[in-house]
Amino acid sequence: MNDHAEIMTDTATEIPSDFLFDKEHPILPVPFTARFGDGKYYGTGMSLTAFYLKVPGGAVEVGSEHIVKLEFNFEGFTIDLFPEVRISGVQGEDVVMQFIDPAGAHLPQLRYILNSFIAGDFVSLGSMLSYTGPAKPKAAKSDIGAGNVGVRSIRRIGAIALSVVLIAAAGATIWERYTTSYEPRPVFVARSGNDMRATSAGQISFINPDAKEGDVLYAISANTGDTLNFMLPCDCEFGLKDGIYKGATVLPSDPILTIFDNNTDVRVQSQMSIEGLTKAVNGEQVYLDLSDGRSVPVQVIQTSATTEAALRGDLYMPVVLKAEPGALGADDIGKPARVRLTKQLFGGFI
Repeated sequence: MNDHAEIMTDTATEIPSDFLFDKEHPILPVPFTARFGDGKYYGTGMSLTAFYLKVPGGAVEVGSEHIVKLEFNFEGFTIDLFPEVRISGVQGEDVVMQFIDPAGAHLPQLRYILNSFIAGDFVSLGSMLSYTGPAKPKAAKSDIGAGNVGVRSIRRIGAIALSVVLIAAAGATIWERYTTSYEPRPVFVARSGNDMRATSAGQISFINPDAKEGDVLYAISANTGDTLNFMLPCDCEFGLKDGIYKGATVLPSDPILTIFDNNTDVRVQSQMSIEGLTKAVNGEQVYLDLSDGRSVPVQVIQTSATTEAALRGDLYMPVVLKAEPGALGADDIGKPARVRLTKQLFGGFI
């Protein structure tokens, strides 16, 4: 056993002096000063295992050991460490100092200092706080002058005002969506007249756009096999409805044309959805929002065509929108408009 121990001792290689020091830990440019002997030197780099000092002329004894006072100056206080170090070499004017015991009593404080330098944030050192980042710590509230207090007050008032405006805007939007609805189909203001409607289902076989009083205006080949002729009852103007042409198929009560009187009164005839007509019947106010920005209140009048469309189960039913006398004139003929329904709350009080 003794011979074996002697062989192991003879073959063992001595641990080099720079083991775990060379390139094992990054050198950080932490500002500090070091005092040993009779000199004070400024540091150029620091790691957990070594540090570099600026020694003019490099007049030091390599391999010598010293107890060094490391000073880290913060704003308002200083941290001092007293590690044992060995001078391991000289690189120009930089002297390399290695910690003899890198895990000694100085390690926790040194590690905090290096970590705070890397993170640039506040770190705790015992009962003190320090900051090693590029910016200064925020000033205490007691140090802020009266002018800053006024600025904070203005900002607070501005934030409150902006919040009130946003809340009011959101409330107005919700209120409008709850109380207001629009019909999907636009309407057009037209000249007042009387409609001629189909009396039987069939196909239009004849149209006379130049008909005079007493002449045949149009003819319908009914599904029963009969041909129904319709004459112009007066010497007046007339206009065909959209979708009416020779060969078009019609159903009973479908409008064929409108006979205009000699007056210039206007009317609004449209198709409202079942939901919109139900709201109007239940008391919601109906308005015509014209393209020129005017809003004209109207009354929804149901006709026989409305009843027939409801009995057939149509989704849209023809109605007449009657405005107050004088609200619509001859200049409004042909203008588009939207039908708006507004819910009356608390008997119209709101």
